[in-house]
Amino acid sequence: MKKYCFLILTAFGFWACNKEEGQSGDTVIREVVFEGEREEISAGDSIRFKDFSTGYVNKWKWTFKGGTPSSSVLSSPTVRYDTPGVYEVTLEVMNKFTSKTLTKTEYIKVDYNRVKADFSKKADVYFTNETASFRDTSTGKPTSWEWEFVPVKGGATVRSNLQHPSLVFTDTGYYDVTLTASNPQYSDKVTKTSFIRILDAAAINADFGAVQAATYAGGEVALRDMSVGNVNTWEWNITGPETHTSTAQHPVVKLMLPGRYKVSLKVTNPYNSSVKEKENFLFVAPAADLAAFFSFNGNHADIGPDAIATSTVGGGVSFGEADRWGIAGHTATFNGASGVIAANHAATNFGTGNFTIACWVKTSSAARMMIWQESGKTGTNDNQTWIRIGDNATDRITRFDVEDNTGSTFVNLAAAVGRLSDGAWHQVVCVREGTATTVYIDGTRRGGATANGLKNVSNDQDFKIGFQEGATANSNFYNGNIDDLLIYRRALTPAEVLALFNL
Repeated sequence: MKKYCFLILTAFGFWACNKEEGQSGDTVIREVVFEGEREEISAGDSIRFKDFSTGYVNKWKWTFKGGTPSSSVLSSPTVRYDTPGVYEVTLEVMNKFTSKTLTKTEYIKVDYNRVKADFSKKADVYFTNETASFRDTSTGKPTSWEWEFVPVKGGATVRSNLQHPSLVFTDTGYYDVTLTASNPQYSDKVTKTSFIRILDAAAINADFGAVQAATYAGGEVALRDMSVGNVNTWEWNITGPETHTSTAQHPVVKLMLPGRYKVSLKVTNPYNSSVKEKENFLFVAPAADLAAFFSFNGNHADIGPDAIATSTVGGGVSFGEADRWGIAGHTATFNGASGVIAANHAATNFGTGNFTIACWVKTSSAARMMIWQESGKTGTNDNQTWIRIGDNATDRITRFDVEDNTGSTFVNLAAAVGRLSDGAWHQVVCVREGTATTVYIDGTRRGGATANGLKNVSNDQDFKIGFQEGATANSNFYNGNIDDLLIYRRALTPAEVLALFNL
């Protein structure tokens, strides 16, 4: 009896173990079934595969010809196909007892992508007999390339079918570059005009600029060589109230004396030389008690000793026009809806102290416009000082104000002496010395007034250029040019005002 019980228990245990291996006792893989979420894709795309096999499966072995990865042991792998073609997929499913395999031939079709032709260059300018390099940056996996380099003003067209050509040009001038990029299904073409310039190795053309072509006495200017050609030597001459020379490519020069400076650059190579001169290119302002200097040479920065932080309102201040010396980019142009803000600073909080504010203006507008304003945000009887033009068309065509909570003192200039809206450059200088206020135009005193006591003209507010700040809105925006705005914490004498006009 005991022998039979042992056999029964053994058989039951074997059956129970088999039941644990499968589901409800199933240990058979009945059918291998799988699917990809797509069967047609473009090169570079990915597909997720899923196993739907029936029966008991606990291991997978995928093989993907042409795919990345090329194999997987996951139940639902994701595979990328980079190369066009038609590919088979194989899945082997397994458990502890058995395995089955299914291969789907010609299952995944990978097409070519649409091509978008594009390219780049290593440099803008090359010399004859120098190797010029170009790089194909097309998308869509092109397999062939046709390049054409066509001289803009005649000459031999250069061609290449390399993906990233490196070429030598013998004709000088600008070249239009065309690239046609293709694969077996798609093609695209792009042309970039005057894309490169080829120079004669012996040719040379001097030119220069400056990081900032203005400073104050004792300050520095950084000159920048912008010559075109194969330059070997540089000869700089800076002449004016003092003289400087340099053989550096990008010299930094310290200028001690105020005035205008001519800059000359001679560049040479073993074959040629070239000279560029710019009259009145550098401006050095007097430095004594200078509080701020807005030269407007390409930007609205304060280049004075305190470098007061600046910003704009309206976003319409530009710097492309020529100044009174005909130098492009050396003046600010205001569009009638924009202005510059110099952040509140001790240097421009004049209080009851003396001050001078000088600037150059050019406008054809007779509208009511503020040239500059210190404080004054809360309106009448706020501590403030300002100069406005076009207050009316008769006796207040130019108006300078000093003001506090005791009232205002105005210098009003009539049209005969104060008109600025003639489209020409004019220097306007406002001076406060004690209770006396004076306006100079083009170096000449045009009017003055005496206050009934010292006016506290600052109220810990910003200094504005080209507009009037109000409590809730800005107004009286300037339309025209403003240049070389200088702020001094002292009253310049009539002789100093005239000397500043003549700089």
